[in-house]
Amino acid sequence: MDFMHRNEQNFYAIDLKVRLRIFDNEVDVESIWYSDKEDKIFIHVRCFEFEGDLDIDSLSFENKSILQKAMEQKI
Repeated sequence: MDFMHRNEQNFYAIDLKVRLRIFDNEVDVESIWYSDKEDKIFIHVRCFEFEGDLDIDSLSFENKSILQKAMEQKI
């Protein structure tokens, strides 16, 4: 959340591949974005099986760690 508030409040995974495992599928994170309306951070993901926005609070500990490491690389 701190990263999102200090920066432009959106992260696009253009030059940094961020891949999570969700329901046994490898899923690419296309963006991490902040919703002012809900005061929450979401990720937009895509894989062959599905595409959509997920609340980061719903992610597993392992996936949250992957996101945190990716954000630290961008700082």
